[in-house]
Amino acid sequence: MDKDNELTEKLNNMLTESADKESVIKFFRLSNYSKTKSIEILKKAFGIYYYEAQDIIHNSQTWSDVKEFDAKIMNDFFDILEELGSSESEKT
Repeated sequence: MDKDNELTEKLNNMLTESADKESVIKFFRLSNYSKTKSIEILKKAFGIYYYEAQDIIHNSQTWSDVKEFDAKIMNDFFDILEELGSSESEKT
């Protein structure tokens, strides 16, 4: 059994024992999983779409200390993409 399958099994056990999603997310962070890896694992464990897992992790209490920073990075990224798209359309 690989590491991800073992983790998925552990998560299922945690949830069966009435741990809520926040407890699972806190477990990820305390186990030194990155936010991105936590999203990936949550997606696989719950069989949900990436954006659903991202929303759960991003809006969790556990990751609230970086939420504003992450949102700013995403907004800056999309602003740059928009600027690139605008400059490309001006060339044509």
